[in-house]
Amino acid sequence: MSASSKKKLRKEQNAAAMTQKQQAAAKEAKKLKIYTATFWVVLALCVALVAGLALKAPVTGMVTRLTTAVVVGDHKVSAVELNYFYIDAINEYCNEYSSWISYILDTSKPLSAQSYDSTTGTSWADNFLTMAISNVKNTYALYDAANAAGHKLSEEEQKAVTTLYDNMDVYATAYGYSNADAYLKAIYGNGASEKSYKAYYEVTVLASSYYSKYAQDLEDSYTDVTLRDFEKDKMYEYNSYTYASHYLSVDDFKMGGTKGSDGKITYSDDEVKAAEEAVKKAAEELAVADNNTVEKLNAAIEALEKWLAEEAKKEENQPTDGTEDKTEDTTEDTTEDKTEDTTEDTTEDKTEDTTEDTTEDKTEDTTEDTTEDKTEDKEDEEEPTYSTATEQEDVLYSKVSTLMQEWIRDTARKEGDITALKYTTKSTDEDGKEVETLKGYYVVLYKSSNDNTYALANVRHILVAFEGGTTNSTTGTTTYSDAEKQKAKDAAYEIYDEWLFGEKTEESFAALAKQYTDDSNGEDGGLYEDVYPGQMVTTFNDWCFDEDRKAGDHGIVETTYGYHVMFYSGDSETNYRDFMITNDKLTEDMENWQTGLNDAITLTEKNTKFVNKDLVLSSN
Repeated sequence: MSASSKKKLRKEQNAAAMTQKQQAAAKEAKKLKIYTATFWVVLALCVALVAGLALKAPVTGMVTRLTTAVVVGDHKVSAVELNYFYIDAINEYCNEYSSWISYILDTSKPLSAQSYDSTTGTSWADNFLTMAISNVKNTYALYDAANAAGHKLSEEEQKAVTTLYDNMDVYATAYGYSNADAYLKAIYGNGASEKSYKAYYEVTVLASSYYSKYAQDLEDSYTDVTLRDFEKDKMYEYNSYTYASHYLSVDDFKMGGTKGSDGKITYSDDEVKAAEEAVKKAAEELAVADNNTVEKLNAAIEALEKWLAEEAKKEENQPTDGTEDKTEDTTEDTTEDKTEDTTEDTTEDKTEDTTEDTTEDKTEDTTEDTTEDKTEDKEDEEEPTYSTATEQEDVLYSKVSTLMQEWIRDTARKEGDITALKYTTKSTDEDGKEVETLKGYYVVLYKSSNDNTYALANVRHILVAFEGGTTNSTTGTTTYSDAEKQKAKDAAYEIYDEWLFGEKTEESFAALAKQYTDDSNGEDGGLYEDVYPGQMVTTFNDWCFDEDRKAGDHGIVETTYGYHVMFYSGDSETNYRDFMITNDKLTEDMENWQTGLNDAITLTEKNTKFVNKDLVLSSN
């Protein structure tokens, strides 16, 4: 395991401010993260929520310090301490879902008055309390394990604790509070104090430190044999696949139907059955071996949709009294029997009003019925458009539709293979019987697979962040003017030029990163190690994983955060496949370890009534 691997967790936290994680990696990061148990971070979460959300948490007085809320192992957790866990659970949730919090929670109503699960009658306050109690158990299980193992905080961690204790009042006054006690009471309620918060902090920081140390030691113990053994029964899970697919819905093949008074069309069982048979036939015809390229498949899709359009047109125009015996109203279209009112269509007696149907004298208004001279309206008529297969390139197996996974992962699969896969849903009828309903078919064309054994990236960057901007109070997104973007761009190019006209080495780039970058990793010379696909925002990611990228490459990239002066340090010792396997192995092992710790410790709820379930998230 490389030395860079040992810094992964710390670097991942630094990177969080400017990266977008893949869903699976985000889940892993959350499980392996160090708890945010520093005073200034907690404070920032409380006062910097979307739309100016701030927590109002009045907790009933002194009695909370004397009331035991829960007992976990040998530890009696007071109502005040439980409130720390409770409020921090809310803060963490609000921070994680900051962009959508106003859609999830009503910021004007008490959490106890907002339903979390209507089937169980659980409120959002109940949910957060459950989270808090779970966190209490997890934390004290880790705390006891840390003490049993003789684990101590690292020098760096201890320094952070000392810095916190020395500056609690400073941090509090920076946000408008007279001292740390005043801040803590405003956030956690009247029972909170600097003394009790420090006790809570010391438990959580030791638990967090031990969790991270255990995870790192475990990861460092993995060998190549360990990884190969872990993947052997699920090789496909770490592949990526390139394929195309097209969906055919039963609804598109339904014909006939009866329109009700409400305008809705219903179909008989026979009509539905006919549609199911038709969609199956169409899917099988699309999935023939000859349609072994996207181009051929798209051509077949177009032909099918043209046929469907013609069938729909026939049904729409179908006369109700037959197709041979024309009524008086249809005589305009006949060519032999013409009534007095149909003289417009004759070719001998042509009046001024009937010129629109003649073949010789054509006025400006009558050209729409001719076959030679097209009117402006005809020319403006849009050509019909047709569907095409949806192409997917290098999609991780976990992101492939579950309907397609088994077929697409077959080791015998080769380029050009094509199939039709039935898509059904299951429901329960009034008698409690399970009913399976055919919804349609997916036609899937296989192109290739990738085992993802390419190296991860080591890259340095200097971020010149956008400044100013306008923040949308609803979504929380910030947009920047052209002038604000140009300012950042100019500054980035000045730094880039300084490097280009200097020593032009990686060392000189690192020095400039330390001096100029707006990112959190300046002290590391702007270095990100073991960068994996999808970890960074799109343009940053694409630059790193350009197929021609090589050590020493440099340039400038724009992202939503600003302009990045880039330097490619080189390929990592770790490849993407092993990175994913390691994460999955570590997740599984850590979950088993954590479960074992939790199973070995008991938790008993005593008195949780002093937790403020009537808490209101108010918009300030």
